[in-house]
Amino acid sequence: MTFKFQTKVRPEWVDYNGHMQDAYYGLVFSYAVDAFQDEVGFDWAYRKQTGCTIYLVEEHKFFLTELKENDFLEVKIKLLDLSEKLFHLHCSMHNNKTVVAISELMEMHVKQMPIPQGVPIPKAILRKLRSHL
Repeated sequence: MTFKFQTKVRPEWVDYNGHMQDAYYGLVFSYAVDAFQDEVGFDWAYRKQTGCTIYLVEEHKFFLTELKENDFLEVKIKLLDLSEKLFHLHCSMHNNKTVVAISELMEMHVKQMPIPQGVPIPKAILRKLRSHL
């Protein structure tokens, strides 16, 4: 199953070259991943109740084409792999039917106190994540 997140290029994201600055590709991917995490159960209430959260441990971005102000964006997220503590995401950013950027991420479920450390993902959330494989 593919998760989808939609937005458009905001004026403040456009740089002196007239296209979306590279840092904002990362912001859009981050917003999309946050929405995905909320969808599967790693939302604000979960974080507050458990003291657990998600840490990004590795990311690779590929920029394929430029975007202009007000361009419509859709980020498609596919779960590639999953373990007890980690999940591997493939994100593709689209403008209409054109893939404009790709991001692959490795994320870890972390208990923040007393010191941050990776801990197993709860079974209910693992089931939701597996539905995206």
